[in-house]
Amino acid sequence: MVRSSTIYTVVAILVAGVLVSSTSAVYYLYRYDQAQSDARVYLSELKSVQPVQYTSILFDFGNGTAQWRNDTQVPTGANAYVATVIAAEGRVNATYYPAPYSEHLVDGIDNLQNTAQQSWFIWTYNTTAHWQPAQSGADDLAASNGSIFAWTFCGYDPSTYVPSCTP
Repeated sequence: MVRSSTIYTVVAILVAGVLVSSTSAVYYLYRYDQAQSDARVYLSELKSVQPVQYTSILFDFGNGTAQWRNDTQVPTGANAYVATVIAAEGRVNATYYPAPYSEHLVDGIDNLQNTAQQSWFIWTYNTTAHWQPAQSGADDLAASNGSIFAWTFCGYDPSTYVPSCTP
C-alpha cells in the first residue's frame, strides 16, 4: 500500500512544477508584450526624427530595358513592396495573400504582366554577396536607408522556380 504522505509529496511536486512553468510562461509573455511596445515606441520616435528613408530600385524588363529609381523616398518603417509601388509610381499589379502569408505576389510592373513562362523576381544587393534572390517576399524586406533592390522579368526553371536571369 502506498503511503498517503508519498502521494501528498508527489502531488505537491506536481503542483509546484505547474506553478513554476505557468509563472515562467506569464513572465515571457509579459516580456514579449513589453518588447513589442518598445518597438512601437522606437518606430514612432524614429519616424518623428527621420520620417523618410531612401532606397534604390532597379527594374529590369527582360528586353534590354532597365531603369534605376535611385534615392526613392519611402516612409520610415516601409518594406520593399511599398518602396516598389512608390518607385513604380503606382504601376504595380499584385495579389495580396492574407494569413498565413500576409504577402503581396507581384503580378506585373509598369504594365508588364507575369506569364506562364516569365515572372517578376525580387533581388537584394549587398557589397559582400552582390545580387541575391530575395529569401522572403517583398513585404518582409525592410526598405531602410541605402537598401538596394532589383526586380527582374525573366523565365525560370518550372521545377525549382530559379530565375534564368540576374540583375
